[in-house]
Amino acid sequence: MMTARGRWMTLPAMIGLFLGVLQKAPELSLLSLSVLLWLAAEWALFCWRVRGELPRLQIERTVNGLSEPTGRLWAGRTATIAVKVTWKPGRFGKDQPERASVRFEPSRTGASALRLSPVVLIHDVIPENIEVLSRNHADQRLSGNQFELRFRTTSVTLEYLVRVRAAGEVTLPGVRLRLQDAQGFFLAERFISLSQTFRVLPAFAVAGDVQPLVKRTNSLPQHGIHRLQRSGLGSELLELREYVVGDPPKAIAWKVSARRDKLMTRQYESEVPVRVQLFVDGSMETRLGGFGFRLLDQMTFVAASVARAAISVGDPVGAMLFDERETRRLPALTGERGFYRLLDALADFSINPPLPPPPLSPRMISAALSLAGERYPELLDNRVNQVPFTLWPMFPHSRRRFREHFLLAGVLAEVFQLSAAQQVRLVHHAAYMAEHIQRFLDQSGIAWMEPVAEADQQIAHHARMNLLSDSLVKAVSHARDNEVFVVFANLLEHASDIKHLLPAVKMALGRHHRAAFVCPSPTFRRPTTASTIHKSNSIDDLMAAAEQIQMRDEVAKLHRKLRRLGATVTCSGEQEAIHLVLSEMEIARSGRIVAGGLR
Repeated sequence: MMTARGRWMTLPAMIGLFLGVLQKAPELSLLSLSVLLWLAAEWALFCWRVRGELPRLQIERTVNGLSEPTGRLWAGRTATIAVKVTWKPGRFGKDQPERASVRFEPSRTGASALRLSPVVLIHDVIPENIEVLSRNHADQRLSGNQFELRFRTTSVTLEYLVRVRAAGEVTLPGVRLRLQDAQGFFLAERFISLSQTFRVLPAFAVAGDVQPLVKRTNSLPQHGIHRLQRSGLGSELLELREYVVGDPPKAIAWKVSARRDKLMTRQYESEVPVRVQLFVDGSMETRLGGFGFRLLDQMTFVAASVARAAISVGDPVGAMLFDERETRRLPALTGERGFYRLLDALADFSINPPLPPPPLSPRMISAALSLAGERYPELLDNRVNQVPFTLWPMFPHSRRRFREHFLLAGVLAEVFQLSAAQQVRLVHHAAYMAEHIQRFLDQSGIAWMEPVAEADQQIAHHARMNLLSDSLVKAVSHARDNEVFVVFANLLEHASDIKHLLPAVKMALGRHHRAAFVCPSPTFRRPTTASTIHKSNSIDDLMAAAEQIQMRDEVAKLHRKLRRLGATVTCSGEQEAIHLVLSEMEIARSGRIVAGGLR
């Protein structure tokens, strides 16, 4: 199609030709006709380029050196993406684009190199879950995941560094090419599909030295054999140490204490492993926000870190993943294979489920049109998707909205293979249009556009608490000795109304298990006294301090309700939560009732 520069060049030439013929000015007519003939020649050359070069392009993308259509990536880690575009020689119009790979290897000299003509903008389309960090070449024409080619060559490679923001799944859809003549009069955009899908495993932190102080080895007894009368205590003496508040009286060595004139405790070697059960809440409110900033991303990070620390010392780890759709239970897993099975389950659980269609809004229309312009530029061409002329609506705002709806309906009808009647329904039915737009955004890896407001927040909260309570009761009923229940749930917003959860917590603690609650923080920070003091009088600092004060109040309410029963609570999604869970595991190994000096 012709650009604005080309139209501004054509219009004066046509006016000059008309005036030259009308006023009988041969010089003006000849000059205007020469400009029009030059534009026609440029248009013919540009059409030949589009029809001759695009079918012969060979494109290949490699991620970390691999070009397979599927693979695995890690959240929070970097990856190298390379896209190679080469010109494949052959007969005109007989070759089809094939897959191949992309690095900066230009060939500027030689007659055979005059193949891929300027100006070409190569743009590798990436989903929202991927962040472009840097480019690996010093050429200034490289900008992140796109490259502008301004010389003739047979091969060009684009290589750049990215980071995956959150666990789940990412799909690299393809490469967008933008061809333009040297003067910038004509433009053609094409999207070449080159789909690669990757499962993104959650990130985890190594919690330093996690070797237990009490237990040296893990020996699982056979099923039905329970030699230990108390959780975490073995029959062989490991060492003697000073008495710590919370140690059971039966473990005190009275004779040694009398000789040393201070209380000493027998430390036994535990032969039964400490089983860890993870409860991860994946409700809708934990999935709102951009990738990497969701509450679910904090919970999966802490859960994976705890699982890594537990499995590294031989403790089995199970999981209970629940949301509004279903509840999935993973049995206790050990070893490296079990750890990666748990990571795969967390990655699948982190994928956003299909949303119920929200009301159609201008923000949703704008996001869908922007995505369609990036993925399907040829479907927005006026020659393919032409808006019919109508008298109604008459107001400019309404006419612009009608035009956007019609263009978007044509794109959605082509993508989802809808009939002509369904395409007309998209234009005139807002709910039907919103449903297909939400489906279009979900399939393209776009985060949820707008927060979904529940019809009744109280009913939704009670349903989630009942689901968590039932899952906890079910886990306690199947529990053995040395169980540590770690609950990852968003309880801060409803800290004053968790009465439906308290009976299950009492049941777990009454059977001498440990319970720890990890509540994700919306600000990714613990609400301490220092965080509630604003550093300056700017609006951002005052708002951040107000959020921390409100969160500290909610945490205090939650502490009063759960710590009174004997459970531990933390609201941090970082290292503090990991160390709290590890301290609970140490308490379960030692057989003590309270933390004492371990925490």
